[in-house]
Amino acid sequence: MPVNPQQKGAMVHRYTLFVMFVGVMVAVLVVRLWFLQVVQGNRYRAMAEGNRVREVALEASRGKILDRNGQMLVGNRWALSIYVLPTEFEKLEDKEEEAARLAEMLGISAAEVLEKVQGEEVQPHKPVLIKKDVDPRVYFYIAERQVDFPWVLAEKMPVREYPEGDESLAAHLLGYLGEISEEQLETLQEKGYKAGDIVGTSGVEAFYEDILRGVDGKVTVEVDAQGVPLQELGREERNPGKTLVLTLDKELQREVERSLRDGMARARTYFDKERGMNFIAPAGAAVVLNPRTGEILAMASEPTFNLEDFVGGIDEEEWQKLNDPSNNYPLNNRAIVGQYPPGSTFKVVTALAALQEGMVTAHSPFRCNHVFNRGEFEQFPKTCWGTHGSIDFINAIIQSCDVVFYELGYAFYENRNQEGLVTRLQDYAVLAGLGHVTGVDLPNEFEGRVPTPQWKWEFNQGNPDYQRWYPGDTVNMSVGQGDILVTPLQLANLYAAIANRGPFYRPHVGKEILTYLGETVEVIQQRQAGDITDPLNELGVYVGKDKLEVVRSALTGVVGGRGTAAGAFAGFPISRIPVAGKTGTAEVQGKQPCAWFACYAPANDPQYVVVVMVEEGGHGGLVAAPIARHILEYIFGLPQGQPEATVTE
Repeated sequence: MPVNPQQKGAMVHRYTLFVMFVGVMVAVLVVRLWFLQVVQGNRYRAMAEGNRVREVALEASRGKILDRNGQMLVGNRWALSIYVLPTEFEKLEDKEEEAARLAEMLGISAAEVLEKVQGEEVQPHKPVLIKKDVDPRVYFYIAERQVDFPWVLAEKMPVREYPEGDESLAAHLLGYLGEISEEQLETLQEKGYKAGDIVGTSGVEAFYEDILRGVDGKVTVEVDAQGVPLQELGREERNPGKTLVLTLDKELQREVERSLRDGMARARTYFDKERGMNFIAPAGAAVVLNPRTGEILAMASEPTFNLEDFVGGIDEEEWQKLNDPSNNYPLNNRAIVGQYPPGSTFKVVTALAALQEGMVTAHSPFRCNHVFNRGEFEQFPKTCWGTHGSIDFINAIIQSCDVVFYELGYAFYENRNQEGLVTRLQDYAVLAGLGHVTGVDLPNEFEGRVPTPQWKWEFNQGNPDYQRWYPGDTVNMSVGQGDILVTPLQLANLYAAIANRGPFYRPHVGKEILTYLGETVEVIQQRQAGDITDPLNELGVYVGKDKLEVVRSALTGVVGGRGTAAGAFAGFPISRIPVAGKTGTAEVQGKQPCAWFACYAPANDPQYVVVVMVEEGGHGGLVAAPIARHILEYIFGLPQGQPEATVTE
């Protein structure tokens, strides 16, 4: 049948449209293929490679920390650990079911697994630690069945190990590890640190982070479409961090901690007559320093904490306990952050200043009738802890007569209007290193406080009644009371200067840096921080050698005869091993007195400075001095004696 021309035209038209449509579709397809293969080819090639190749980080172990004798303080061990790969986990269709399956094997909750894997801080390509120290049977079950667990990684994780276990030694000084904070990341990012990295958070772990940190490695693995490893394509080995040798003596550290703990317990058995209760002695600190080098041989702070709790990350409940004020802030290293009025241990500064300024000589006469009521103090007199009668200056130091030092403080105040004498007593305190950080190689050291009229005016802005500097401010400071604050380490440095007859050194705990194979990289050198006998210092004050000898002589009398530490050192062989020291009982508003004792030995050839402080512990001669005695007995290999329970200043 012949085709109608009109129908034929319609067919041709439809065919043309079809051909045009096909042509357009082919063109679109070609353009799309060109776009995918040429324009975005590299991107999709990388994505495809990423599906085939997986990089697994190999975490390097941190450097070991040894004591001065090579004894291990902090080491490492390998913990069997289970991680989850976030990118692989996201591919799962039944995430909750799979999380529950893993959680049951690990003995934790599914919610805990999900919280860790889906947290805001999770990085997609970084494995997330789910649990460390897992049961070996579970670890190897997962490791051998990657087909069933393509989203789970079984790896050995290097973690810190402490030879003492739960009885952590030098916890505050060594410090703990934690996940890098945002603030730390800002400063460390340029060194290759990433969010989620574990870094030193306190102590030498933080201060020597660059030394202790190792260099991570990685292994490149080919995987199939299900993420199951097929073969290892390459490996970059990890390198451990360097070994840090400390100035610490491990066995001395153990003894100092024990002596401080026992001394605090003993303080709690003594009755506080003013409060009608026993002393609570909730905290304390002790430092043993080599005055010739500034090396810290021991540093203890109570209460302390267990470093093992931080291995692999501390749980929230334990962290809250450590930061609960009712537990007396066990994370605080009171040797460098505890700031306290020094009490009569500060009298050495007042004595040196008064001698150098010509106010007194070694045998200047005084009289103590228990009460000081000169001038403005007639209405509100101050009292001495005893009644010493006629007494010369050197014996005023030995017996810690407050009235004599009130007289000197008042004399400094009366001279305030003379040129250069407004803060004369303060200048001598700063000369001896007070009011400034010592520069110890530990983080977060506090600087204490040496108050001045300028400081008081600024501190009491908005309260004009308290801005003026009164006679009582200088008088109080002369006996280590009022607004003056020191740390135990600062006080140790002050007594090191006296022991050395002038110079004192930057306290330090780092002694040597080694490679992980034991080869020396660096020996940490001592550095002089000041010299109280140097007449060219910028403060314009100094202490003459002859004046210094007067105070040194008095300090040797403190532990014998009628000295305030005589009872504490009864039976100690001071003729063979002379000790020079000073007791202190510092009043703290609203609290029981703080007990102090600072000393050095042998007095004729100083090798050790020992400072002990017990918060709300009562009298320095009764509480702190016996602790220092026990430490010295250990140092010199003496049998432990029993101090007399004599209440002194």
